[in-house]
Amino acid sequence: MKPANFSEPAQLIAFVLQKGAEWNPDVVNLLENTWGKLRYMGKLFAFDQTDYYTPEMGEGLYRGVVSFEKCIPPETIAVEKARSNALELTTANSDSPDNRHVNVDIGYMDLDKVVLPSYKRGPFKLYAGDGVWLDMLLTYSKGLFHPTAWAFEDFKRNPYQHDLQLIRERWRKSVRNL
Repeated sequence: MKPANFSEPAQLIAFVLQKGAEWNPDVVNLLENTWGKLRYMGKLFAFDQTDYYTPEMGEGLYRGVVSFEKCIPPETIAVEKARSNALELTTANSDSPDNRHVNVDIGYMDLDKVVLPSYKRGPFKLYAGDGVWLDMLLTYSKGLFHPTAWAFEDFKRNPYQHDLQLIRERWRKSVRNL
């Protein structure tokens, strides 16, 4: 039996929405200055299934996934969510903090799933305290990440599949001895 304070480490990841089909070096620097060195940087994919962010961020949006060398106890993801919101505010126009230049959906991956924290409640989200709700968007089984029924459209199409598999494998190897 594991002690009550035991927590398996989880891979810290972020789904990053930005303008342009190439990683913006300023965004990469912001990510690394906030969470440390990247372990993996995935491909960027056109974010074209919704125009939800267009009024705020403009046209030509792309999203990709990154992982960090940093692993976290999953129960600390609310702290990382606050850090991601603070990072987004540093990129916003000073005259309108609602006009961000980057959207960072921080989250974690463990062997079984991908979880993103949110300040918005929802019918399939679990409350984690401190105003944070956890949204399990992808589950892992039989060698693939599978979207949940309530996942956002880009997660349902899951162009990130290959990148997520590589992130999982690299992370699994890095914590094998824990």
